Parts: sequence; structure tokens; C-alpha cells
Amino acid sequence: MKVKSKLNKKVPNLRFPEFEGEWETVKIKDFGIIVTGNTPPTKDIDNYGYDYLWASPADLGKSKYITDTKTMLSERGFKKTRKLPKGSILVTCIGSTIGKMGMTLKEMATNQQINSIVVNKNFDCNFVYYAVDSQFPKYISSISMQAVPIISKSVFEELNNYSISIEEQKKIGSFFSLLDDRISTQIQIIEEMKSLKKGVSKKLFSQKIRFKEFIDEWKLMNLEEVCDFYKGSPLSKNDIVENGILKCIHYGELFTIYEAIISDIVSYTNNEGFKSKIGDILMPSSDVTPLGLATASAILEDNVVLGGDINILRPKTNINSIFLSYFLNTEKKKIIELVSGTTIKHIYSKDLKQIKILIPCIEEQEKIANLLSAIDKKIETEKHLLKKYTEQKKYLLANMFV
Repeated sequence: MKVKSKLNKKVPNLRFPEFEGEWETVKIKDFGIIVTGNTPPTKDIDNYGYDYLWASPADLGKSKYITDTKTMLSERGFKKTRKLPKGSILVTCIGSTIGKMGMTLKEMATNQQINSIVVNKNFDCNFVYYAVDSQFPKYISSISMQAVPIISKSVFEELNNYSISIEEQKKIGSFFSLLDDRISTQIQIIEEMKSLKKGVSKKLFSQKIRFKEFIDEWKLMNLEEVCDFYKGSPLSKNDIVENGILKCIHYGELFTIYEAIISDIVSYTNNEGFKSKIGDILMPSSDVTPLGLATASAILEDNVVLGGDINILRPKTNINSIFLSYFLNTEKKKIIELVSGTTIKHIYSKDLKQIKILIPCIEEQEKIANLLSAIDKKIETEKHLLKKYTEQKKYLLANMFV
């Protein structure tokens, strides 16, 4: 691969060395027939039991190839749709999911929120997929957005793109397909490790498996017996500033940023407030969903300002906070049962205190905590690798297309 000097010519910054010449300007409609999806009668739609794929925007953007859909069609319903052959390119053209893409691996259909390209014989379908993907940021910025962003079929098919010889198309399409395959493999590795951790956690905390050196029975205790309870101090998002002098955690970050262990604080404030001690367990006390409240994180740093809407559990002696954090994260069902409220859900310390937990000796706690921490560290390593692959793909899309 070599770097090209563009000199106002329609050539990419990076190119395979055996190819030269300017790229040709084309329209999306030149790639193939543009098909907008449709919805068959409700009686022919189901979530299971039917055999025909019917994609919605929720099914796109996870990986390149569409292997399943949340909703399926009966044979009768499928006959009433606009069918797409293998190798068709699907693009979401409405709402917050605009620009999400996918490619068909077999004949299927979509709903009306997706425009599809049935690629003709003059183009390589993989090339077309990545050519559209590379240009979509430009498409969005050039389209007048309404209250609900939309790219209609008539607008979509007139959007500009570029083409080259079929030989170069195939080389580029194959190159990016290999990169996407690696990304998909990396995603699968992460999901498998998450499943492994979930399974190991369940067996460890139910004592179905134990380290062979431990035989003593675990003690049944209320959470109140092993932790003191505190509440965070007021901290709004506006109180978080880039040049703050104090590290802080806003309750919303417990959902979006932090996992079972907090070792790297990302936010700062100038507000004084309730401060952490190493080993505190942080649990959000309000959210719009009950599941969000069934979250626990052990913080491994002193003097971090902890915001309001955080229940703070400070473990007493002979309690490993990392063990306790993992334990609580396996007890989501028990925690959700304690949630109250309608629009905004709440969970109070007085209710958390009554949760019954099984506690082994401190040495066994540490063993369990170390094992699960090691799995989490491996997952984080794989996530960083995935991030590098996706950043690499983004860079190459920007530089290997005009």
C-alpha cells in the first residue's frame, strides 16, 4: 500500500500500489436498485417460530453481516415484502440510528426505516458497503435535518459516491472484509469472556465450586452487619470541571463508565463533599430503570468526592470490598425487589441493609476476588484491542476512499 499525492485529483490518500488513475464520481443509484422496506400484516410477524429475516434499525450496526433479526416473518408475510438477495447493502435512513449498516447473507427483507442497495453486476458488494460507509459522515452533514433526521429514498439514491475498476473494488472490499472479520472475532472473544465470568461467579458464590483449601461453612449475615452506610453529597454535572482540584464520581457514571472495580477516576470538581475511603462500595440510589440500581462498584482510592444519589457501603473488618462488590453484582434480582418509585426508581439504604449475604473467611474472599479481578483485567485488555481495531478501520475508511 502506498501514499498518494492528491493534488486536487479524485484519488485516495492510501492505495494499493498496482492501481492508478482518478476515481469516477457516481450516484448511489449507480451501484444498484434502491429498495425501501415495508411492513406486512401484523399476523405474519412474530418474535420467534418463523423462518424469514425481517430487519429493523435495531438489527444493524452490530456487525457487517445480518445473521438474525429480532423479528421474523412467516412465509406468507415474506411473500408480501420487498425481497433483498444475498449481498444487498442495508442502510438505516431515519432517526437516531441513521447511518447504521448491514449486509445480507441470504434472501431477506426490511422495514420501511431502511433503504437497501441491491448491487448490480458492475460492482463488488463488499466495495459498495465500505464506499457508502466511508461517505456517510459527509451525507449526514450535508442533509437538512428535521425534528426526526431522515434520508428519503429519492435523496438517498442521488447522493454522490465514487468508483474504480472492478479489480480494485474487489481488492479493497476483501481487505476491509478481513478487518471486519477480525473485529467480529474480537467482539466474540469479549462476549465469551463475559459469559465465562458470569458462569464462574455464579458457581463461586453458590459454592458449587470452591478452592480446595477451604472447607469451612460460609456465614449468613445481613449487609448491615458487614457494612456501615453513608450517602454522597450534592454534585451536579455542572460541578464537574476539566481543571478541578478534586477527583469525583457523579452517580450517573456508575452506569456509564465504571464496572465492579473503580481504580481510575475520570472526573474532577472544585466542590468539597463526602469523600471516599479505599474499599467503599458505591451503589446508585436512583435511576429510570430498576436494573440500573442493581449495580455495585468498589472504589480503590481515598478522598474522591462522591456525589448525591449514591449509597455508600463502607465494609467493616474482615470484609474484602472487591469480593463484596462482585457478590452484590450477582444478586441483582434481590436488589431489584427492593426498588420503589414509578417514573424515577429509588433504592434506600434501610432496605439494602436487610439483604442477606453469605460470607466466607477473609482468605477465601481474597482468592475469589483475585480470580474474578483477573478475568476482568483480561476483558479490559481485549476491549482495548477492539478499540484499536475499530480506530484503525475508521482511519483506513477515511484514507482509502476519496
